[in-house]
Amino acid sequence: MAIGLTLKTRQVLLSLFAGIWLGGTILVGYNPVAGAARALEFVVSNVTATWNMKLLLFTFLVGAMLGMIFLSGGMSALATRIAERIQTRKQAELGTSMLGMLIFVDSYASTMITGSVMRPITDQFDISREKLAYILDSTTSPTASVAVVSTWLGFEVGLIRQQFTNLGIQADPFVMFLKSLPFRFYSILAMALVFVVILSDWDYGPMDRAERRADQTGKVLRDGADPLIETQEDDIQTPEHLDPRWWYFAVPIVTLVVMTGFGLLYSGGLTLDAFFGPLSTGNVDAATNALVDAISNASTANAILWAAFAGAGSILAILFGHGRVGLEPISDAIFEGFKMVMFPVAVLSLAWSIGAVSQTMGVGPFIVGIAEGVITSSMLPAIVFVTSVLISFAIGTSWGTMGILFPVAIPLAYTLGAPLPSAIGAILTGALFGDHCSPISDTTVLSSMFAASDHVDHVNTQIPYAGLAGVIATGLFLASGYGLPPVPGLGIGLVVLVGGAYVLSEHVDLGGVSVYENDADLGVGDD
Repeated sequence: MAIGLTLKTRQVLLSLFAGIWLGGTILVGYNPVAGAARALEFVVSNVTATWNMKLLLFTFLVGAMLGMIFLSGGMSALATRIAERIQTRKQAELGTSMLGMLIFVDSYASTMITGSVMRPITDQFDISREKLAYILDSTTSPTASVAVVSTWLGFEVGLIRQQFTNLGIQADPFVMFLKSLPFRFYSILAMALVFVVILSDWDYGPMDRAERRADQTGKVLRDGADPLIETQEDDIQTPEHLDPRWWYFAVPIVTLVVMTGFGLLYSGGLTLDAFFGPLSTGNVDAATNALVDAISNASTANAILWAAFAGAGSILAILFGHGRVGLEPISDAIFEGFKMVMFPVAVLSLAWSIGAVSQTMGVGPFIVGIAEGVITSSMLPAIVFVTSVLISFAIGTSWGTMGILFPVAIPLAYTLGAPLPSAIGAILTGALFGDHCSPISDTTVLSSMFAASDHVDHVNTQIPYAGLAGVIATGLFLASGYGLPPVPGLGIGLVVLVGGAYVLSEHVDLGGVSVYENDADLGVGDD
């Protein structure tokens, strides 16, 4: 109901709450009044959950930081320097994708920073907001999910460690994480497809229509679009006496990234003696193990919260100390930054709540129960992948999907004698695929938010791209179950990906699968 209403009415908040209310009504025995009360309990419990509260506070702090960066003019100064070196649409798209991958330490931070920096530049080259949101969504999360140092790593390795402990498996969880990387078929193909589409201009489906609209009419948003946020920089005026510097932007962003890494290591319990002690004696393995243990045990929520506070504090100090800006305009800028993220915070809160409703109703175990009846050792990687996709799409969270599937799929793979790296890779990358297609996903919401794109338009234009990579990944998991090594499989998958993108863009008409009612909404003909 939530997904259907979101796609039909484009009213995200009302649609999400309708889904929560329906789930609550079912859970209390089909009493709609009691269901409404149960729905509110879901919202309250999810908003007040410790991890979620920290993420919401992180989002508000990043909003405050961006508001102060707008006040400083630092983002405009940096965008001007970047724009001087970018001469074409293709360079603007490549710059966006590479920046999204460079900030690999956290997908949320990467989406916020990359979208805020590159949106004025992509607008300048008439790149549709749908395309910007797609690039953000398909570079930031996939990169963070496979990065050796990121906020994702601790969570993923922790899940592996927990199952290995329960099953008595004598293997290093981090080594198993590394072995699973070649099996992250969807994550790797999704990132590759971004560059294939950019370098070849092979857009297809609703994205092709959006790009033609932007290129031919200059409309980066379709008529009647409802972006999650409007560009807020114009609402915050840089004081006349302040000379904007590019490093006004760079300092808080570097602080954010560095402090995220430091926070992960500190919250994971890494000490100087534990790391530098073994290094001083030449024991690199011990130092590496200490580093891996710290990341595995890190508190992601605390790390990104500390980092956002430090980033906001650094730009506050720059404005007050170096820029000589008064506290009143700084306070106004912080408030504008809060306004910038208010609506997405509401969407995130309801998305978490409907995910909790789905989990309470047993969506995950139900899908797993169906899959268990047909699983064989050879088919297991593909079935686990598809199951992960379905759960992630339904509950809108890749991390929640991982938490549901690991206690079921890993013992099953161990019992059947299936290779653990492929089963682990199938869960981790399948969760990302479903997350990319779901309109109630937090990362999808954030991509729409910081691209200032209509959320439903972003979902509709991204699904054909995610679907191509996902179908190929399904085939690769099926082939790997029957003995195809992952690296040659990836090579085959990349060839099929390029061929598929070419065929879909040049020879297949997906115009009917569109967010637009007719060509009048697009502004151009169908030639």
